[in-house]
Amino acid sequence: MRLWLSGFGLVLLSGCSLFPDRSLDYLQAQSIQPLPTDNQTRSIKPLYQIPAVTTPAEQAAQIVQGKGRKQEFVAPSPKPLVVTESEQTVSKTQIIVEQKPSLAFDGNQHPVLMITGEQLKLWEQLGQAINAAKVKITDRNQSSGLYFIELSQTNNKKEAYLLKLTSTAAKTVVSLQKDEDTLADSALSQQILTELIKHWPS
Repeated sequence: MRLWLSGFGLVLLSGCSLFPDRSLDYLQAQSIQPLPTDNQTRSIKPLYQIPAVTTPAEQAAQIVQGKGRKQEFVAPSPKPLVVTESEQTVSKTQIIVEQKPSLAFDGNQHPVLMITGEQLKLWEQLGQAINAAKVKITDRNQSSGLYFIELSQTNNKKEAYLLKLTSTAAKTVVSLQKDEDTLADSALSQQILTELIKHWPS
């Protein structure tokens, strides 16, 4: 048994000698000369160049107060909208035309009402003008632009007519008709349309 332990101890000692301690070898290292370099530097060109953007002073963010990380910035404000005098005149003219229709004559010299504006708004304004002119509305069809009305004749006889809104490229036309395909008498049309202009809502 003692022989076996002593033999095992010899193996451990011999094993330690197989891995010598090299932790202090760096103290014996020799310095070498640095690699030769030239004084010329090469410029590095980006693969995709980013164009320079110049920001006007009035559009750049500005520091209003504070120092360092506590500085506060104000975002640039958009430029004010400048409306020329001619544009203002055109706008005012359009508003006046939209508020007040005018009596005109078609290619056959038949009186009609000329209006500009949104179709829905004109439909509502026409209904208000008919009621204000004391004309009785018997029916209406907004999808077809028709107001069915009743007019009194000289002999107190009631006759059915209709007021029709027809949209064109530039304006909306209102005409007095006996039915959807037949215009009413010119004199009666001018009389009724003139009353509508007088009572047209502003």
